[in-house]
Amino acid sequence: MMNTGIAELDPLIGGGLKEKSNVLVIGPPGIEKLSIALKFMEAGAEMGDGLLYITTDVAPTDIESQNAKISGDGVIFIDCYSWTLGSHENTRKDILVPGPSALNDLSIGIAQAMQKLFKPEKKVRVVMQSLSTLLLYNNPEVVYRFTQITGARLKASNATTLFLIEEGMHDEKVEATIKHLVDAVIEVKNEEGKVLVRAPMSGLQQWKEIKL
Repeated sequence: MMNTGIAELDPLIGGGLKEKSNVLVIGPPGIEKLSIALKFMEAGAEMGDGLLYITTDVAPTDIESQNAKISGDGVIFIDCYSWTLGSHENTRKDILVPGPSALNDLSIGIAQAMQKLFKPEKKVRVVMQSLSTLLLYNNPEVVYRFTQITGARLKASNATTLFLIEEGMHDEKVEATIKHLVDAVIEVKNEEGKVLVRAPMSGLQQWKEIKL
């Protein structure tokens, strides 16, 4: 099992996430999904895992500003965001993709990153932030295929991946289809300042409070 970096969550889902699995993190707009992703990556940084962060809606520098441990040579960023603004810093070594509609380029970028990270004995952690942006710029059927194929390739490269998605932003059929394509789902919400999670596919049927 792979720890999430959230001590209260792991015991609730059988000790952590199954290694080489694809996990959907879904919840309404807010910082909770990002916090889970950052804790997941921070735990990987502490354990020496390979780290790949794919961002479609914020710049890599914004991610680094949220958590200093997710920066430098220890993480590869694929940046689908800055290109559209023409604001990427030339000094950075990120893999640039010309926007969230360029899924072929994104697939190539992921393959390039995994070539650098893959070692038979090494675990890899990946975050995709987020599928919602891809769904805004592409036909859902195309995103389904991308998610399924990319997820399979990442698992074959020893990667455990968190796919983030905004709840309530898409048709219920879209959300249901995406859930069908992954191995597990973590649902998160904020009620009166309390962060609540559940993961029905991992044995956590009821909402439980955690601290992020």
